[in-house]
Amino acid sequence: MVTLLYVDDEPDLLNLGRLFLERGGEFSVTTAGSAQEGLEKLSTAAFDAVISDYQMPDMDGLEFLGTVRSLYGNLPFILFTGRGREEVVIEAINLGVDFYLQKGGDAKSQFAELRHKLHIALERRRTHDALKSENEKNRNLMDHASDAIFIIDTATGMILDANKKARDITGLTPDEITSLHYLSLHPPQYHDQYRAEIDAMILEGSGSRTLTLLGAGGRHIPMIISANVIDLDGRPCLMGIFHDISEIQMTQDALQLANKKLNLLAEITRHDIRNKLTVIGGYLDLMKSRPPEPDYSMYGKKITATVKVIGENIEFSKIYQNLGVTAPLWQNVRDVFFRACTHIDIKNLTIQSDTQDLEIFSDPLLERAFFNFIENALQHGGSVTMLRITAAESASGGVTLRIDDNGIGIPPFDKANIFGKGFGRNTGLGLFLVQEILSITGITVCETGEYQKGARFELHIPQGKYRYPRHPQGERCHILIPAQHNS
Repeated sequence: MVTLLYVDDEPDLLNLGRLFLERGGEFSVTTAGSAQEGLEKLSTAAFDAVISDYQMPDMDGLEFLGTVRSLYGNLPFILFTGRGREEVVIEAINLGVDFYLQKGGDAKSQFAELRHKLHIALERRRTHDALKSENEKNRNLMDHASDAIFIIDTATGMILDANKKARDITGLTPDEITSLHYLSLHPPQYHDQYRAEIDAMILEGSGSRTLTLLGAGGRHIPMIISANVIDLDGRPCLMGIFHDISEIQMTQDALQLANKKLNLLAEITRHDIRNKLTVIGGYLDLMKSRPPEPDYSMYGKKITATVKVIGENIEFSKIYQNLGVTAPLWQNVRDVFFRACTHIDIKNLTIQSDTQDLEIFSDPLLERAFFNFIENALQHGGSVTMLRITAAESASGGVTLRIDDNGIGIPPFDKANIFGKGFGRNTGLGLFLVQEILSITGITVCETGEYQKGARFELHIPQGKYRYPRHPQGERCHILIPAQHNS
């Protein structure tokens, strides 16, 4: 049953109106003799609509209407009055009255008209509430979507709406984002190309493209847009769903680079082994062409050493061939570093970690890279007793990861060569491999320590290749594993 509040300062009209409206059982009418009494009843019970006279003491119908609108929104309100001045009608319309009816004439006809207007007002309210509910549901769906969504006016190119994900990616507020042309979301060098592509999607009614979006801080984000032309309140609009393919593209780039490196390694390894086999063949020819002599033992040692180098090259190629085979993934720096420590005797080494919850996007062989840093410190650093890994934001952007020891460090004249293949006292493959592993995802490495004070390797991780998933950036998380000296 529809509940009505009928307000009038004339008791006879209230009673007559209640009888007419309740006839048929569709409406239940509550009456009030003044606007103030009406407000009191509105505060204690829910009503589907309000009918009010205009001329009442203390508070007239227009003041009552304004108060109802401010307190109860679009509650249907019909002004039913004997006064028909034009200025009253205009003000009532401005205040949001649903209908204005003038009293007078046949009571049956005027209350039938009132009943008709009530039906229209109530239907409008139901439609409005349904649309509001639908809009809220759509807004909720949009704002919980994992992809960015933009709605663009096809006539002007202006952005009409954007969901929470879109605002997060761009770093813009709702007011900022809806004051922009869609081309403002993209780097200037692509504007002509994207204008043509968006126009084509509008013409076709739908489409999909790969493009670059400008993120917060000017970051270029590769996206796939799936778009459809929709009707928004009678206005044709383009709704674009933008899916971030940064990780997919980083993975593809890393795999392409890995394949290139593997092809290069295969060529280098074949060349090196052919050279070593030539050396072995030469010594064997010398041994065949000469009678037995003491030099044979020297030749044998050289052959043995050469065979050892071949074996080490083959072992290295076995490790290297896994480079880039598995797609890069997000890895917690602290966890991977400590796993690397378990593969080597570190009982006389104090390990410190201050990397927060930093994760980097790297080849799965990252653990091997960290192991090589640790092994290098223990083999070449002299009396190393401390190894520390820390992370800090770089002034130029990105994050710098530092691995320090307190050994003798790297001589200045060796710093430029230590990552070269074949450099060093052994095979010279350890730091070369480290550099190759890191470069798969764009991470660079250099040595910046001070000779006689310890080695320091700095890894620069570019923007987009690091994150802090669990703790706010800047929260410290220091871990110390003390040395376990033999007693």
